[in-house]
Amino acid sequence: MTRATTEPPADTIAPPPAPPPITGRLRTIALFAVLLGLLLDLLDIVIVNVALPTIQEEIGASPADIQWTVGAYTLAFATMLVTGGRLGDIYGRKRIFLIGIAGFALASLAAGLAMAPEQLIVARFVQGGMGALMVPQVLSILQVMYPPHDRGRAFSALSVVFAVGTVAGPIVGALLTATNIAGLTWRTIFLVNLPIAIVCLVVTLKLVPESKAESARRLDIAGAFLVGIGMLLLVLPLTQGRELDSAMWMVVSLVGSAAAFTALVVVQRRRVDSPLIPMSLFSHRSFRGGLAVSLLFMGGVMPFFLINMLYLQMGQGYSVIKAGMVGVIWGFAVPLFTAISARRITPKLGRLGLQLGLGMLIVGMVLLIAAVNTFDVISPWALAPGLVLGGAGMGMTFAPLLTYTLNDVPLDAAGSASGVFNTVQQMGAAVGIALSSMVFFVLLSAQSLPAADNQQAAFREQLTAQGVSPAEADAVVAQARTCFEERIELANPAADSIACRAVAGRADEFQRDATRMTYQKTMERALVYQIVMFFLAILASFVLPRRVEHR
Repeated sequence: MTRATTEPPADTIAPPPAPPPITGRLRTIALFAVLLGLLLDLLDIVIVNVALPTIQEEIGASPADIQWTVGAYTLAFATMLVTGGRLGDIYGRKRIFLIGIAGFALASLAAGLAMAPEQLIVARFVQGGMGALMVPQVLSILQVMYPPHDRGRAFSALSVVFAVGTVAGPIVGALLTATNIAGLTWRTIFLVNLPIAIVCLVVTLKLVPESKAESARRLDIAGAFLVGIGMLLLVLPLTQGRELDSAMWMVVSLVGSAAAFTALVVVQRRRVDSPLIPMSLFSHRSFRGGLAVSLLFMGGVMPFFLINMLYLQMGQGYSVIKAGMVGVIWGFAVPLFTAISARRITPKLGRLGLQLGLGMLIVGMVLLIAAVNTFDVISPWALAPGLVLGGAGMGMTFAPLLTYTLNDVPLDAAGSASGVFNTVQQMGAAVGIALSSMVFFVLLSAQSLPAADNQQAAFREQLTAQGVSPAEADAVVAQARTCFEERIELANPAADSIACRAVAGRADEFQRDATRMTYQKTMERALVYQIVMFFLAILASFVLPRRVEHR
């Protein structure tokens, strides 16, 4: 049977009809599934921090491996975020979201089964890339499922998910690692993603409507490539420089990064058809200032969680559960002061409220430095004032930042501007983690020598008092010092070596006190990095308007 109809020209084909709306309970279930995918991403950004010492001990990760385990995720997320959003516009938000959640689950499985640091780092990189496919679709999907007059509840749920992700990450990681389900220890923090992802996949596939941009455009491949290369060449020397000990390749890499970003600007300015980053956005002063504040703010706040966990677990000997609970002190203050800032402070104080939040972060870091300096053996209560103030400052800064950044951006460019804003935040996190970690481990190595000198004399006197001959005492002290220096180099206070086995049981007090002193002095100095970043963010914030003019 022959069909007599004639196909219309390709350019006159009508767009596909809008998906039928879903309402009621089914829409609520669909919202839950989409937000569950977002929660997986939020948790996996921070959940790994508390398990790092356990990971290091079990698979022999180096300090650079630790940095890459954290930084690989944020690096991939930052480089893929704008591209992920554009792919959803072109090929369908639901489709890209499903690909992202499926890939995230497979990467989580690979991370949970990793037997070497390199395998874990690759899995984390893929996780970050898949997260970058998921996250940009969430807001678009919510806008499709909810009409304008009904979006308030959906966006409120979105805010709750962000708060839960901030608070729950450290404690969930601690609980999963410490309970040691089926002998898997740290692996459960990744494997737990599998059943959650399956639920998210099934519900999304059945209930979430598909949608695309009204005018699908081609992907800016050149722009995406230049962003990725620029970020890689920037973060690589900050993460691996200490390991490879070569200044020349670091310089070459950083110069290459600058060249890639310069080429990106040139390419984006010349591109008329669907640029990855519309350069017209940067003509708005508030947008430029907001990006600068976001870059510095995220570059200071996100690395804090990593170095704090290293200090508590490796320097103070905290258990994974205890360290996780200390992190919750900060985490609970974030959503509380986010709400207070959005409802009370920002409407009254405007830009000053954001600056007050950054100032509170600085004071919080100063209080933490004072506590670390005062107590050789520190309790959570001694850290609590600085942690609460820091979390409050983070909430007060984060709440108004997006609004102020997009204040002068035209409404028809808000989507692109939001994507660029999120990307810059993740770039700040990735670069900040790499730079702050490099500072921390360089300081750790530098502080180890005076700490060993300080404890060495007392240890020799102790051995002599026990009746050990001077020659034997010198030999034991030398082996104990070698053991200590090797463990500091590996950033692992429990690392095994020939020197450590030779003094096993005889130098425990020396090792404990020297390690504690090294991490104590390192933490005091490393927190100065955070103070500098937050101070620079305050300076950048003066570019922002004093108040938001609602339009």
